[in-house]
Amino acid sequence: MDSTIERIAAYAHALTFESLTKEAVHETKRRIIDTLGCALGGYDAEPCRIARKLAGRVKSDSGARILGTSHRTLPDLAAFSNGVMARYLDWNDGYFGLHGGVPPSDMLAPTLAAVEAVRGGGKEVILGLALGYEIQCGLADAGGMDVKIGGNQTLDGAMGAVVLGSRILGLDREQTAHAINLAIAACRPLGQQSRGQLSHWKEAHVANGSRNGIFFAMMAAEGLTGPEFVFDEPTQLLPFGGEGRGFRIMEAGVKHFPAGYFSQSAIEAMQDLRPQVRRLEDIKAIRLQTFPNGFNAMGSDPSRWRPGNHETADHSLPFVMAVALMEGDLTTRHYDQEYYLRPDVRAVMDKITIRVGEECIQAWPDQSLNIVDVELKSGEVLGTRVGLPLGHHKHPMTDADLEHKFRPMAEDYGKLPSGQVDRLLNRLRHLEEVQDISEVLRLTVGPSN
Repeated sequence: MDSTIERIAAYAHALTFESLTKEAVHETKRRIIDTLGCALGGYDAEPCRIARKLAGRVKSDSGARILGTSHRTLPDLAAFSNGVMARYLDWNDGYFGLHGGVPPSDMLAPTLAAVEAVRGGGKEVILGLALGYEIQCGLADAGGMDVKIGGNQTLDGAMGAVVLGSRILGLDREQTAHAINLAIAACRPLGQQSRGQLSHWKEAHVANGSRNGIFFAMMAAEGLTGPEFVFDEPTQLLPFGGEGRGFRIMEAGVKHFPAGYFSQSAIEAMQDLRPQVRRLEDIKAIRLQTFPNGFNAMGSDPSRWRPGNHETADHSLPFVMAVALMEGDLTTRHYDQEYYLRPDVRAVMDKITIRVGEECIQAWPDQSLNIVDVELKSGEVLGTRVGLPLGHHKHPMTDADLEHKFRPMAEDYGKLPSGQVDRLLNRLRHLEEVQDISEVLRLTVGPSN
């Protein structure tokens, strides 16, 4: 067995709920609240309806629930459907390693699917999600599985899902290693999925990795073996959390705005400058200095100046900056109403130029520094910089902030009555006391569903 895979399998097998610190347990519950809210917020979006329709064609009384419904399907299909929902708004969290970022809250969907399949409770969900973060973020710290073979996040997500799935489903270390090898063999992505005008695959590719992860954990539990994968550099994987070491979930950033994480500080910068700009017509130019990750993902491709859909717009620095300047905020409404197609918004976007700044390079990844200058036609230049936006792990959102974010997604998009939202939040805050996770997931079902 490859030494790195053996190490991952051994860690997963040894980790218990009692291994987690109080701080990690609390933070994991916060991420569950945040991610479940994002999923409810994406419930009616087209790709979410497509995934839910497909998963709904299969019924399994011993399977896992499709969020927002009473329907149980196969665990791997539930992981896919719920994963697409959680990712659609691009409002879930981010973690940044050696070469780029991963959205580790994508691990909630496979966690819920595996736990419900074994009729587990809240402690199992907390353990599974914390483990998923540790594996996916640990791989990101090592440079990422995808960097070795070309791609974007997908394989790191599949690795997190297959490991947490193996732990929850009760696989031994040898079975877990086979499940990991199967996932590596089957889940190699293409980098093209993140270029040009983005598609529904943006919110589905990690969900598909999660689907595969749960599927291969189930298959390995039945005895299916996988090809032996060998890491080229087995020593580069950093220590995992526990035994006095911090857990990586504590260092993932939550998003205040529904947009790519690299833009959070740029949006705040535009909000800071807005009171000083009397009229949009007075603006001659807007110049942004950012770091390479933000530039490559959200400010280098021509499509980011002419986004044609939600997926591309929420990964467009020019769009989110223009809306923040014009409206003073960025919310889901701006995507629902297709602001990215409006001529007045595009006129402001056309005034924005973006380049990589040396100071921003030096600040990353400790800060996601964005520096903005707004040059007025009068010659005056207004400037500001933001490095620690609200939601950064060094500038965290409070529990009240997360609830404020959760409620409109659950009520306005998930169609849950206010009293039901109160009960759902109460169970999530005390999740370790829940004996059957189905009790909580039933509360995601609105009266009309």
